[in-house]
Amino acid sequence: MKLKYFILLSIIATAALYIYQDETLQRKLMGKIHKVAPELNQSTLYKWQNSKGEWQITDKPPRKGVTFTTITSQDQVNVMPSPSSTKKKK
Repeated sequence: MKLKYFILLSIIATAALYIYQDETLQRKLMGKIHKVAPELNQSTLYKWQNSKGEWQITDKPPRKGVTFTTITSQDQVNVMPSPSSTKKKK
């Protein structure tokens, strides 16, 4: 019985090590996970003002009675910075 568990654990460890080292396979698996469960591809943040008027943004909603705004973002969206409008002269 212990031999069966050892063999099963060895197979799982080998598969995990293979996935860990292969970045292409990781991207393929993550793409499939996000197709099956798209909610894993989103982050929800909560924005509100505290008693001093300072803006607070957290991943947990504020206490009851505080008015807040929900911000949802896509985690797997590539964003490139815009080019600088000023060029350095040499």
